[in-house]
Amino acid sequence: MPENLTPSTNSAADPIVAQWQSRLRAAAQQPLPTSIPALFAQLTRARPEQLLIDLFEDGQQITYAQFDALSTRLAIGLRTAGVGAGMRVAVMLPNCLQWHVTWLAVLKLGAAVVPVNPSYTARELEYVLADAQVGAWVLGSERMAVLDQLAQWPAQLPRDRVWAAAPRLGDPCSWQALMERAGAGSEALFQAAESGLETLANIQYTSGTTGFPKGCLLTHGYWLNLAQGACLMCPAPKAGQAAMRRFFTAQPFFYMDPFWQLLMAAMSGGTLIAAYKISASKFLGWLADHRVEWAQLPELALKFLSSVDGRQLDLRQVFTFGWSAESRQLFEQRFKVPAIESFGMTEIGLGLTMPQGYPSAAKPVSVGLAALRREARIVDGAGQPVGPGVAGELQIRGEHLFKGYFNKPEANQAAFDGPWFRTGDAFVCDADGFYRIVGRFKDMIRRSNENIAAREVEAVVRELAEVFDCAAVAVPDPVRQEEVKIMIQLQADLLAGGRSAADILPPERLFAHCRNGLAPFKVPRYLQFVREFPRTSSNKIAKHLIVQAADGAPTDVFDRVSGQWLAL
Repeated sequence: MPENLTPSTNSAADPIVAQWQSRLRAAAQQPLPTSIPALFAQLTRARPEQLLIDLFEDGQQITYAQFDALSTRLAIGLRTAGVGAGMRVAVMLPNCLQWHVTWLAVLKLGAAVVPVNPSYTARELEYVLADAQVGAWVLGSERMAVLDQLAQWPAQLPRDRVWAAAPRLGDPCSWQALMERAGAGSEALFQAAESGLETLANIQYTSGTTGFPKGCLLTHGYWLNLAQGACLMCPAPKAGQAAMRRFFTAQPFFYMDPFWQLLMAAMSGGTLIAAYKISASKFLGWLADHRVEWAQLPELALKFLSSVDGRQLDLRQVFTFGWSAESRQLFEQRFKVPAIESFGMTEIGLGLTMPQGYPSAAKPVSVGLAALRREARIVDGAGQPVGPGVAGELQIRGEHLFKGYFNKPEANQAAFDGPWFRTGDAFVCDADGFYRIVGRFKDMIRRSNENIAAREVEAVVRELAEVFDCAAVAVPDPVRQEEVKIMIQLQADLLAGGRSAADILPPERLFAHCRNGLAPFKVPRYLQFVREFPRTSSNKIAKHLIVQAADGAPTDVFDRVSGQWLAL
């Protein structure tokens, strides 16, 4: 096990940190399950009748035994339809039991899943399906009309390998018909493909700075290591208290979080209680209603503390990911429950995390130390490691990182510094070895829980003939963290006649165009027209000069939500 490269001088003297690092070293010596299907086969034998997933809003539930059996039946059906090892299967479903049943079935065949956002437009779907070279597709019955909207049908996708899943498990649909291809007793005869920790499990698309999302190659080992690391962070039960069993998610199942949260719940012998979609106003009430013991909590839920006044929560821990120090302090004082801060990315899984049991007040703005099977360092612009207190780029290396971006050799070359993954985020490490994020290098906008690539928004806006150039930038927002503002420079000849910019390109037309080419969460909220952009010596827009007006004065922007021009 490589030594942690955290430049720490004092943390080893802290007994909590020393114990935590000892636990990390011991856990890293323990072998992971050989694959995700092997894990579920083992767990099914141990607790067949225990509930695994509970979609409480309409009573859909599935036990460990049902989950394993249904995924095997589906795998048999998929195999008869031509799905086999090495193939990529797109899954575009809302939160439903069919989602993870399909995931496990595909993995049992030695194939990989490509999770797809159900709100994607035809343009976005054409890109992802073609880029991932998808050979089969499962989508919700409510989105079947999009098949006729694709201008370019994916070259490697036979039309007879597209199946629709109904909202509820068991309802008639072509996905359900696949299950019926498995004859009586066929489950007992089924042989899963030989898979190992290095076998590809997911191509998880994540927004990048190149305009379109990139597919991260995530293996069985990636997911199992991430889940094991999350389990390691869970508090030990107190005297007379059972281990945690009730885990909660409200994240869309196509996100990366519900995959490791399901594995985390399963490894803990528990149940994943799931909502159909996230709701900050209902979140705390859900936790109380369903006696949830662990959750990844959105910071916005703290605005609705009154929703559980006088109610008892069974929480023992929450993961926060990006909360302010003030919010964590408020939560811990109100509920007497630790709020654990961490730093992760699709490419690295859990990269940094606060030690289990470490008081957050001692390091209120830190995201912790290197996580399980991870090493961390901070480097300067020349790629040389820097000392404590010096800002630089965080780099991460270790076992079971992602295997690169699918079919993107140039992006892979830029993403790695030898074995180190370049996060693109600016960090500082203190004298005790604890890391703190200080900025973001990548041109990303974080709206609620969504990462939005500025260049993808810009690419769609540039399709309009009136647009000479544009820049998408983040605007602080108290509810969603950030909102998208699009700044547009119109073609100069159109302005020659004295017409206003809003007459040349009415806001309503711009936003309608964006809705046709972008998922709803990517559509800009604000529009600002500019005469010209400040530019670099290479004639690129100097975004660092336009994020905020030099004199701090408000600028006139059109707000899509209110339908008015505002001074922002």
